[in-house]
This record gives sequence, structure tokens and C-alpha cells, in this order.
Amino acid sequence: MKHWMMVAILTICGAVNVNAQTKEGEWFASAWMGAGWSTFVGDIEDAKGRFGIVANGEIGYNVTDWFAPSLGLTNTYQGVKYDITGRTMNMDILSVPLIANFTVGPVTLKAGIQPDFILSARMDDINYRDQFKTVSLSAPVALNWQFYEDSDGDLWFLELRYHLGLTKMNKGDMFSNGWRTPGSIHNSCLMLTIGYKCDL
Repeated sequence: MKHWMMVAILTICGAVNVNAQTKEGEWFASAWMGAGWSTFVGDIEDAKGRFGIVANGEIGYNVTDWFAPSLGLTNTYQGVKYDITGRTMNMDILSVPLIANFTVGPVTLKAGIQPDFILSARMDDINYRDQFKTVSLSAPVALNWQFYEDSDGDLWFLELRYHLGLTKMNKGDMFSNGWRTPGSIHNSCLMLTIGYKCDL
């Protein structure tokens, strides 16, 4: 899915007459890929973070030359490693971020809210998907820096984004070879990515 998101956005940008300048009343599209560091926070002990691949595609509208709402689709490989068992929980999560973008020069500050859909959750060969809620909510915040404008006027950027879990992910008490959480756990994911943006 990650490769298809990137290819789709790049195809759209290549097929239209693009302009890198942020203009009031114009639509834009962007895509990015990179790596994320995720873990669980809340009522849990001995949880260590792990790295995973992340990808995003989004479409937005420039309400003014400095403000634009956007709607995206983010796929992240998240999870956590437990010192108690020495095992790793691997999760595939699909998020739909609704973001407010505030741009000043080459820098954009982003904040919003998103539902997170857990597609899979496995530890070794054991499926723990049924112990998690289908949907949870998190708050994405990001700092975006547009560092390069190519010959077609399209923008390349670096983005640092953090997903803060707002609601409980687990359905109840969870057990795994001696690991147990008596309360609630939330996801936490920090991502560094490189991306491409064009006006439509």
C-alpha cells in the first residue's frame, strides 16, 4: 500500500500543470515516506520502542496563502518490544489524519486529529488483533520544512511528525507469556520523513 500511495500522488503531480507557490483557492497533493519510532504508553511496564516504515498521501485546499486543511491516509508499522518476554508486538495501522496546516515561508506547522485502524497485531506467530479495539483516536502534530524546489516548481520537504494516542487501544486486560496490563495503553509514534508536494 505504501508504494501505491507514493506512485499515485507523483502521477497526479506529473499529469497536471503544477506551481509550487501556495496560492489561495488552490488544491494541493503531497506524499511522503520514512521511518518511525513507536511504543505503548499508559498502564504498562518494560515496554521498549521499535522502528518501522511509514508512508502518507494527502490532499488539501489553500483557504488562504498561510492556512490549509488537508485529509490524508497514513500507513505505519508500529509496535513495542517487551523486556519481560524478549518478544516484539508488530502492528500494521492505517490512519486518516484531518490536519490544519499553518505555513510561514518554507516552514509549515501542522496539528489535527485522526482515527487509527488496527489492521494487524502479531507477536511471533500469535495473532493479538482481537485484544485491541478496531479504532482508536490520536492527535498528529508536525513540523514541515520545504527545502528544495525542482525545475517544475514542485516542492520537496522534510517532516517531523508525532502521533499522540488519545484513547485506549486495548479492549481489556491483555496477557502474553507473563505480560499483563491492568489498565489502558495508548500508541505513541515519532516519524521522520521526506516528501513531495505539488499544486493541482
